[in-house]
Amino acid sequence: MTSTTRLSVVTPEGTKFEGDVAIVIAPGAAGDLAALPSHAPLLTTLRPGLVIARPAQAPERADADALAAGTRFAVDGGFMQVMPDRVIVLSDRAIGADEVEYETARSAYQRALEALAAKKGADDSAERIAVAFFEATLKLTGRSAE
Repeated sequence: MTSTTRLSVVTPEGTKFEGDVAIVIAPGAAGDLAALPSHAPLLTTLRPGLVIARPAQAPERADADALAAGTRFAVDGGFMQVMPDRVIVLSDRAIGADEVEYETARSAYQRALEALAAKKGADDSAERIAVAFFEATLKLTGRSAE
């Protein structure tokens, strides 16, 4: 059994990340899921949220501190394909922790909340996705929207 799997995070603009990781945790449509090296093949849809990958050289612990030290992306949904030696995340938008500025993310989150409130329940799926995506983006900063 290998100790790493190859992770690719891909958007229409190109590959955001490619590297060897020990574990990938993603927001699956039916709940969060983790993919380890030699995982059984699967294909799943993703909901907006955080994709977290612990680097292959990280300490062998799965606590919150170890995961926070890994590679993290906010995605607005998409697909994840898992193969024994590779994980591919396809998303329209993926923002890395190093790309996020708190005030910009907070402002975008507030605008998304306002757009959702203005819909008053009428076909608001796009607005709900935007709120969840910008909430995940804020989580990358380690601060809340308040």
